[in-house]
Amino acid sequence: MIIIMKGYERLLLSHLQEDTSQNSNDPLQDVKKAMGDIAYVSGNPLTKTEITLQISARFFDDGNAPVAPGALPANLRATLPIYLFGLTDFYGGFFKSTILLPPTGDWLLLSQGQVAPMGIIGRDISLNAVIRDDFVYGDLYLYFLGNQFLPNYFQCEVCVHCNNVAYGTFLNSFVSDLITINTLRLIVPIANINQYLNVLIFAYQTLFGKTFSDSVDPRMYITSTDFQQQICDIPINLPIDKAVMLMYRLNYDTDMSVVLFVEKVEALTHKSNLNKRSQTA
Repeated sequence: MIIIMKGYERLLLSHLQEDTSQNSNDPLQDVKKAMGDIAYVSGNPLTKTEITLQISARFFDDGNAPVAPGALPANLRATLPIYLFGLTDFYGGFFKSTILLPPTGDWLLLSQGQVAPMGIIGRDISLNAVIRDDFVYGDLYLYFLGNQFLPNYFQCEVCVHCNNVAYGTFLNSFVSDLITINTLRLIVPIANINQYLNVLIFAYQTLFGKTFSDSVDPRMYITSTDFQQQICDIPINLPIDKAVMLMYRLNYDTDMSVVLFVEKVEALTHKSNLNKRSQTA
């Protein structure tokens, strides 16, 4: 018996055969297996786009005066969690992400009242509510309080800035598009190579709250040549939709870049449904 499959069915079958094998050494096989029900359809042509994210942290005292990382109390010289992608979890206040990767030391993802602890500048948070002066509209903002129960507390503002488009625009694109990331490149300064001691956590959350996660150690992907350039290229080959989350710990004294090498962008809306709607309109 010959079974004739449609184009998107062939693509889906190919994806399942390649990425969800139980014998695969793919570090993200659990996340990809959980995503097996996503239907691939013909979308935009093959692309080779780079999306660059700049991640940085700035510290302030309780009077909003800048504080150098080295001047922080010992208990606050800790890593800070960074939450990327995860549009559905973003709408939930990063509820699942903060469970999988909570703050360390005496930092809490918490505001002091005049500003939300997280959000997109210009959408969730007004620009004049932010202390640091290098934010732009569309950046992702994470606000942490340290030693909040002591008379002299500290504040940390973490910024995720996208060089290509506003980060909020990039994040919202996952509503309708499936973006396949071929390679994830991490870049850190030479003085902060200890940043690579932190593992990446990828997770996928279903509509009913069930979560699948995998971790990746960046040190496994550093070659001698790359290491001199403080570059780590991780071949993830991961399709990312609104339910995929990426969590990473940022060392308190490190600014870094994350470069996403986009292999292709595909529309998640079924073409036949679009055709039906156009015919009945």
